[in-house]
Amino acid sequence: MVPTTYADKIILAADYWCPINCQPESSQEGFMVDIAKRIFKENGHQVKYIIVPWNRTIRMVRAGKIHGAIGPYIEDSPDFIFPENELAMIGFSVFVKKNSNWNYSGISSLEKLRLGVVANYSYGEELDLYIEKNKDNVDRIHVIHGDTPVKQNMKMLLYGRIDAIVATQPVFLHVSNKSYAKAQFRLAGEINSPKKAYIAFSPALPTSKRYAKILSDGISELRKSGELTEILSKYGLYDWKN
Repeated sequence: MVPTTYADKIILAADYWCPINCQPESSQEGFMVDIAKRIFKENGHQVKYIIVPWNRTIRMVRAGKIHGAIGPYIEDSPDFIFPENELAMIGFSVFVKKNSNWNYSGISSLEKLRLGVVANYSYGEELDLYIEKNKDNVDRIHVIHGDTPVKQNMKMLLYGRIDAIVATQPVFLHVSNKSYAKAQFRLAGEINSPKKAYIAFSPALPTSKRYAKILSDGISELRKSGELTEILSKYGLYDWKN
């Protein structure tokens, strides 16, 4: 059950996308969650983080049922309220089984295989157009839903039901390491260079612009104080601006 929205409790959601956002109420909830919690706590707000399938997260944020979504690009939901400062630089790559001879060489090369993607993710304009064009072609596109879509697509790949997965490298490596399956996959190419990713807020709530400014200003302060580096280092990551 999704909790009720309170003025002083900021509810953020996303599907499981560790190390960006991990298990709620664990020792490592994900670096974006840690950043948001630290910044908002210093400004008198409590953050509640929940895992919700991505397409449902977008609908709930858009309707104002929860405050924000963790990890979108601006093109994911351009009507949302975005902070000025991003919380990560995220790009997408293609992964295949280790014994596959296929390598990514442009969008047209995807026509040779069944590609696993996640419902309502934006992978960049070119791939998004390809997915939209082929979304009803089961020989080219398999769209996954649910709370743990990367893990689900990984299983589909291992079982031979798809031929490749699109994912961001930190997330794919985290999930494959956790499932002891890393050695069964390999990187087959990069779809696009890393782009700015954010925590974005509801266009339906009057608090969103204020929350976006608090978060944006807070990121700058964390970077100056060295606390951002401290948070990222917990996940084996580093400040993308350094």
